Amino acid sequence: MGLANTSRTPLTSAAVFLLTLLVSGQLYADTTLLLRGELVSQDADTSFQQQGISHQRFDDNEIQLSQAILSTRLQLNSDWKLHGVFNAYSDGEKTVGVSQLFAQYRPLVRHTIKPEVKVGAFYPALSVENTDMAWLSPHFLSNSAINSWIGEELRIGGVEASLRQNGRQVRRSWSWKALAGLFKGNDTTGTLLSWRGFALHDRQSLFDDRVNFYPLPWIVNDDELNAPAWTEPFREIDNRIGFYLGGHLAYQRQSELRYYYYDNRANPIKVDPDRLYAWRTKFHSLSVRHRLSSKLTLFSQALAGSTLMGEDIVRNHFYSVYLAASYQLDNAVLSTRLDWYHVIDDDSTWRDPNRSIGQAMTLNYSRPLSELLTLSAEWQLNKGKQANRVEAQHSESFSEHSAKLAITLRY
Repeated sequence: MGLANTSRTPLTSAAVFLLTLLVSGQLYADTTLLLRGELVSQDADTSFQQQGISHQRFDDNEIQLSQAILSTRLQLNSDWKLHGVFNAYSDGEKTVGVSQLFAQYRPLVRHTIKPEVKVGAFYPALSVENTDMAWLSPHFLSNSAINSWIGEELRIGGVEASLRQNGRQVRRSWSWKALAGLFKGNDTTGTLLSWRGFALHDRQSLFDDRVNFYPLPWIVNDDELNAPAWTEPFREIDNRIGFYLGGHLAYQRQSELRYYYYDNRANPIKVDPDRLYAWRTKFHSLSVRHRLSSKLTLFSQALAGSTLMGEDIVRNHFYSVYLAASYQLDNAVLSTRLDWYHVIDDDSTWRDPNRSIGQAMTLNYSRPLSELLTLSAEWQLNKGKQANRVEAQHSESFSEHSAKLAITLRY
């Protein structure tokens, strides 16, 4: 397993400074602490975190620290806020770090169309699933295949500008938001989809983090591609600026639609001294959420895109969609989700098969035990085929079962 990158970036230094101020009490902040422990029971294959062939995050049937989060918002003045999300995990190459750190400018203006600017490191708000604090899901312990990948390989390091209008302010039923963003980094986005495939879990990559995958011979051998069996998701390789465009449309508080187009504009023939390539990755994302009744909410997301590495060394198209529902019981929430995903291998590199296809079902039951504690139970079945698994076993097929029992403390 590769050693974690321990060099301190400007973002890491800023996060350390902000956390020091919070701990010393020099700034007033709206701060939330979340701790989540999970008892995990699952199939015995080694996880991708340990460079195994499993799509699971954890290996052992034991208690794991799946989330430890400190999320804070500082009101700097009437127009500016500073947001920071600090994470700790019991797994991965980097176990403590920052996942988001950005400034938000929302000036008080009389006009009904309001401007907003974000600067720093953050997620584009393309998900209607990950709407809880720190980009967690309020419905599941594990994210959909789409948003598991977003949490692993995509983060904006740049600026986003938007205009929005609240329908209630103009006595209309419809609200809208239009936005555009520019960023650097994310040059390796697409690596995991191609060489590991989609996975379903809740770990968000930290800045300066590394994500491992199975050391496929064609990738790691000196006389072949000679690349590492890991990726650093937010590495800048070619110094090109990527962009994304988005739009939100909401009807009262009942329905919402979000569309995003993302293009990292990476130069696929660029490679850095660690033999990490830039991957030209672009996609469309469409998310829908509808409150069918006071108890039942339906939500869904579809993703379609492509990624290119080298001079047609890897050329893949990828697709994924999920359908989910959440039902409020008397004192609990029952949620279910169906996922489908597909990576299509369109290049002529026969030694590097990237095709994968699968589907997953997830069931979750969550019940508050007190104002601070929540009990959750989740079962998941993820099965499909992945062509490069024949390098580690005789069959392309996989069927992965997992069951989790979690206690979440939120303070």
